[in-house]
Formats: sequence, C-alpha cells, structure tokens
Amino acid sequence: MPVIAQSSYHPPRFLTNPHVQTILPSYMRKRENVDYQRECFNTPDGDFLYLDWSRCGSDCLLILNHGLCGHSRRHYILSMVKAFNDIGWDCLAWNYRGTSIYDSRLLKFTTNNSTEELDWVTRHAITSGHYRKVAFTGYSMGGNLCLLYLGREAKNLPAEVAGAAVFCAAIDLKASAEVMETPVGRLYAKHFLSQMCRMITQKQAYYPDKIDLSHIGKIETFGDFDKYYTVPLMGFASPEDYWRQASAFNWLDDIAVPTLMVNPRNDPFLAGNCFPEDKAAKSQYLYLEMPESGGHCGFITPGLDQEWWPTMRAKEFIAGLV
Repeated sequence: MPVIAQSSYHPPRFLTNPHVQTILPSYMRKRENVDYQRECFNTPDGDFLYLDWSRCGSDCLLILNHGLCGHSRRHYILSMVKAFNDIGWDCLAWNYRGTSIYDSRLLKFTTNNSTEELDWVTRHAITSGHYRKVAFTGYSMGGNLCLLYLGREAKNLPAEVAGAAVFCAAIDLKASAEVMETPVGRLYAKHFLSQMCRMITQKQAYYPDKIDLSHIGKIETFGDFDKYYTVPLMGFASPEDYWRQASAFNWLDDIAVPTLMVNPRNDPFLAGNCFPEDKAAKSQYLYLEMPESGGHCGFITPGLDQEWWPTMRAKEFIAGLV
C-alpha cells in the first residue's frame, strides 16, 4: 500500500520538542480507570505470564503489547483498553516475564525475539474466549514484537488474526541501540538499563551459579547488556545475532494481514530502517504513517477532553478490518 503521506496527528503548537513529547505524557497523561481481571497463565515451557483481561462480552479481542520495562497499567495501555472497551471490544494486556515489573520462575525473560510467547497468549485467548476476530496493538518493543510475529509466523497465524496497529516500533534494533549511545540517548538508556540490571540481580538470587553479577558494573549501553546477559541467557551467538533475528524490519515483506505502523519522524529512539518507506510502498498489507512529530509513545494531544490520538487512530484502522 502507498505510504500514508498526510498524518492526522498534529501536536499542540508549543509542544513540538521530541524529548518533551516523549517524557511529559508519562507524568501528565490521565490514567484511565480500568478494572482488570487477572489470569495467571501457565506457559508451555513451565513458566507463567500474568494476563490482564478487560471484557465486555465481545467476540472481538484486542491483544496489547507494552514497551520495554513496561506493564499492563502504563498510561498508554490503559488508554487503549478503555478506548476499545468503549466500542465493544474485549481487551487482553499481557505482562512480559522479567522485563515488566513481574518476575518469572525460569531463567528467561521476554525479548524482542519472543514471538513464541505472543503466540501462546494469542492461541490461549482465542481458545478460552471463542473469539471471531483478534487484532494487536503494541508500543516500541511491543510494536516490534507484533510486527515480527505477524511476519515471521505469517503462514502459521491463527485464522482469527485480522491485523494490527503499532506505534513507535523499534524494528531496527542495531540502529536503535546505536542511537542510545549518543549523549542524549544515554540518558534514556540509563533509565531502562537500571531496571534491566535490577531484574538480572533479582534472578541471580535464584540462579546463583548461572548468572555472573560481576558484569553489572560494566553495563553502560544496550550492547553491553545484550553481550553479558541477553546473549548467554537467551541463546544468541552475539548482540548482532540477537539484533538481526529480533528486528521486525527483516520480516516486513512477509506480513499478510492489514497492519498499520505509526513511527514519528522525530522519535528519539528510532533510526536506520525504522522508516521502511520502500517496503511499505511495495506491500499489500503494510500501512506506514510517519507524522512529523509525536516523540516516543508521546503524541501529546491538544485539549484535555480530546481523545488521545493513538487510540483514535488504532480504532479507526482496526475497527475497519472487522
């Protein structure tokens, strides 16, 4: 499909700085009141995931994928759940193992490559809820995970999968890791890496013979973390091997359901192949929208009473599929 030339997103006049757009909503955006019903889902590999359901008796389901170090109660997840409940959709927000605020039994954590986990959640949801249609939304890491799943597993997707709308998807992990090594990027990286190192430290208490904490003090970049922990614990050959396997950019050509990817041009987390105009132009299914502004998962929306733009855009796209 053609690249969407004109985005409907326009920020408030005096709030166009990408870092303001990225940071401010985390502190100022209203958190919707969502009453979840939690399920502890036992995974096929002997672990568990916390699934947070918000049901309204629909035969359509939205599965929500949060960002790195996020969880089901982040403002961007709650806003999307509320918006889709309001149009009669059930919602399921799942919490990653290890990299959310919840731990797990096994010496594993959810990575950008963990499409098997999304597949487990999807198939379990369809079976338990008897859904006619299922769609996905995701932010940042969750956006990449959705796109990787839809592309890499295109021939094996459940028939109920109708499409997706993702935002600020980091689909070129090597380029994003390099952006996080710039002076400004290191400020963002420090925030995430402190939480990821805390996760590793907590796991070491249960697996003292399998985790070497002497590397913790050496970690200054995502490349460092992946070298010392993601690679050996999750079975990759090197950070570059992980980035290659887990970057959804390499699988966009295989996506076979309608999929909207919204990546703002001023997103401070995105670089390199995160703006795949050539692939979108040649695809029958990938819709690429690149607003000039928005920051990383920010999309500050004018007016306190106006609906947050990503929820409006996701409803507009996904509801049209079913």
